[in-house]
Order: sequence, then structure tokens, then C-alpha cells
Amino acid sequence: MQRGHSGLNLKMARMVLACAGLLSGLTLSMPQAVAEDWLKFGRDLSNSAHSAEFSINSSNVKSLQTKWTFQTGGEISTTPAVATFSGQHILFIGSWTGVFYALDATTGQKLWTFTVDYVGGRCNGQAPWCRIGSSPAVDVANKMVYFGSYSGYLYALNALTGQLVWKAQAGDSLAGYEVWSSPAVYNGMVFVGVSSHGDNPCLPGGSVNAYDEFTGQLVWTFNTIDQSTCPGGGICVGGSIWSSLAIDDVNGIVYAGTGNPGSTCTPPTQNAGLYPDSILALSASTGKLLSYFQAIADDVNDKDFGASPVLHFSGTVNQCVPSGTRPLQYWLTEPSKNGYLFTLQRSANGWIGNPQQNFAQTLGFIATPGLLPAQLTQSCDSVGHKIINYNNIIYIPGSAGGLWLYEQLGYAPVALRKSTPLSAQALLGAPAVISDIVLVGGSDGNFYAADYNGNLLNTIAVGSPLLGGVAISNGAVYFGSKDGTVYGLTLGQARKK
Repeated sequence: MQRGHSGLNLKMARMVLACAGLLSGLTLSMPQAVAEDWLKFGRDLSNSAHSAEFSINSSNVKSLQTKWTFQTGGEISTTPAVATFSGQHILFIGSWTGVFYALDATTGQKLWTFTVDYVGGRCNGQAPWCRIGSSPAVDVANKMVYFGSYSGYLYALNALTGQLVWKAQAGDSLAGYEVWSSPAVYNGMVFVGVSSHGDNPCLPGGSVNAYDEFTGQLVWTFNTIDQSTCPGGGICVGGSIWSSLAIDDVNGIVYAGTGNPGSTCTPPTQNAGLYPDSILALSASTGKLLSYFQAIADDVNDKDFGASPVLHFSGTVNQCVPSGTRPLQYWLTEPSKNGYLFTLQRSANGWIGNPQQNFAQTLGFIATPGLLPAQLTQSCDSVGHKIINYNNIIYIPGSAGGLWLYEQLGYAPVALRKSTPLSAQALLGAPAVISDIVLVGGSDGNFYAADYNGNLLNTIAVGSPLLGGVAISNGAVYFGSKDGTVYGLTLGQARKK
């Protein structure tokens, strides 16, 4: 039986709900604020995008304001990582100029930079050939930071100095390979997805690669196109992995969503039967395919998985009648460009049961969800014993500018509760969730804060599209914009009503 996932710390994120529904009567029990690092895309191996800090919440988010900015000179489409080394908070982020930055997260001052390789040489600062579209991942204990780039390389740097420790060629950039996916560090290995340069040209399969964390030696690779299922025995292309991986760190399973098949590529090919438009479960130690779910068997409209999977759990503890306690169930949720939200139950061997499929919008989803873990409690006797249900609210930024809210109550299926229009333009970046609020950037150049019901609380005009994700660490909020600006936001004096 699985244990609780480290990425969803319910002690630190305890929500006490007074009513039967998550979206009514929410009461928060806020312990003393804690400081957390935001070490990778989605913060943790689950990609929950949930911070256990309580310093920023619905009562003070209107006072959130820009403390500092830093100009990189090139487009930013990634999520910052923030890590603490001997009391110093450092922010890591890459730009489409090919320059990777380490900034003092408190002041925004530059600490060091590293320039990636260009195809055939050193980068000259021109996008897209120099772009870093891969969000960084940090290993604090070993003082390392990892990211990928257009060059097809995965880089490992000393997090304190920016010195190159190793680089590994995940794919030949001249042939069209690129690392868009953000790395994940687990059990002495670095895991990352490999894609093409925007399907032009498509390649005979994307891949999931695992490298030795300290040497960069390739441990295993899994190609996402099974050529034996290509019609007529030809060579099929597609199956890029644009999104970031999620890792079940208890059972050692890597989860990956795959891209579109060949018929929507440039130039097009026939569609392989396996494994485009799928969610894969791979052994973290060997790369062996444990199970897969295919959302579309023959996709001719580019409706793939651009968002990343998110891991979560639910269950019931009955303190009055122990036999009424139901063990935790473990889940994966991932939205698709076909407009569906897919939720699958997972086990130590991958998927079990039938997938839940919630249709929401024809425009589909590109942004990765954020998660608010919650507890629904009720008394069961006069001496204080309770029945505790572990639940979740799932927030998905929509391609039409709406914030979609899904609810998972215990063993009930994930269900759509509401969609709140925040913007007239697409919300493409991953949100961040803290306390009882969700934070997300818009392609309209605005930064939005909404309460747990999705109701707008604060809008901060930035003026440039926000295409990457939001990070939270040590009471501050961080993100980058298309015009190359990195923002650090903190709480200021509350606005007068």
C-alpha cells in the first residue's frame, strides 16, 4: 500500500471545511507561516504547484506589489525556481536569448549567468535558436541546478557559481530535437522529456530520458513512437514530450504526457497507433513501460497533451468507527488540448480502473493545473472525534481566459464546479496555489489573484504577456514576462477600501 506523497503535505496545507461542499463555507486554520523553496516546475515531484506557506492569502493579497524587477533582454516562457543555500534565497530562470540567470531572490540583483550552446557553436542571443524553454530544477543538497534548451542539451550547473558540471545531448538540434520539458530530480537521476522544434519538422518519436545526476551518463531512454504500429510498415513521427514529468516518489514511477502524431506534423506522416496523445507510466529505475492511457487513438487535429500531469490523493479517516476508515486512493489528473480533463487512478504498477473524462471546452487546455489539497471534517461524537475526508480542488487556466475549478470529494469522481472568466485572452501559464488563493498570469499582460472559489481578488497590470508559470517562496511571488522582465512581488501596505 502506498504512503502519503511528499509533494502534498496535508499537515502544512490543512484546510478545515465547515460545509458539505468544498466551494462553500471554507474556514482556514492557519498555523505559523513556514518558508518553502520552489525547486522545480510545479514546485514538487507531484507538480502540485501548491505552497504550504500561509503568509499570502485572501485577506492580504490586494496589497501584493512589485518589489523588484530584472531585465533579461529576451522572452521568458518558463517558471522560476527558488532555492535557499545557507540562508541566501536564489532565483533561477532562463531566457530566449540563451542566457540562464541566478538572481538574489530578495533584491533581484544578478549573481551569475551561463550561456547555452547554439547549434554548431556558442549562442549569439537570437531567439528562437538560443531559447531556454525549459524551467529549471534545483538539488539544494548537492548545490546543482538543471535545465534544457533549444540546443538539445540538458545542462547541469553548480547552483552557487554557474560553473558547468556536465551537459548531455538529449537529441541532435540540427535534426530538430529540443528540450522544452522541465527536469525532475529523483533518486540520484535527472528525468526530462525530449521534443521537436515545434513539430517542424516532427521526429520519429519524442522520448523520456533518465541521466545520472552527477555524471550526466544516460541511464535509460523510452521512445514515444512504437514504429511497429506505423501503418504500412513506414516511419511515423510525432509523440513529442512538451510538458514536464511527474514522479511518484514512493513507488518509483515516472508519468509523462505525449504529443500529437504525424498527420499534424510538418511534413506529415501517417499516425502510429502507439503512443501519441497518451499518458505513460514508466519505471523510474529502468524506463520500462508499466501502463499507458491513450486519449485519442488517431488524432488528426493536434489535440495532444501540452500540460503536465499532477498527482494527488483522496481518502477518509473515521475516528469513531475505525472500520469506516477507507484507505487513501491515488490519482493523476492531466488536461488535454481536446478540451477534456482526464483523471486516472494509479497504483504501484501504474493505472487501475477506468479513466474519468470531464469535457470542458472546445479550445482545450495548455496550462498545467494547480492543486489545493483540503480536508472536509465533521464531528462524530461529543468528545471531539471526527470523520476526516481528504479532498482536492483543481484549478486549470483556460485557453479562452477562464479559470476552471474542479472538485474531488473523497471517493467521488472529479467534477466540474464552475468556470470564472478572469481575462479576455488565454491563460497559458501554470498557476500557483497558496492558502486560500490561486495566482496566475495572463497573455493579456495582467497578473491575477483569485480566491479558492475563483472569484477575482486582485489584478496587477504588467503590460507584457505572462506565458510562464508562477512560483512562491519565502513570502514572495515570482514570474517572468514575454518582454524579458523577471518580477519579484511581496506584500506591501494594504490598499484602502
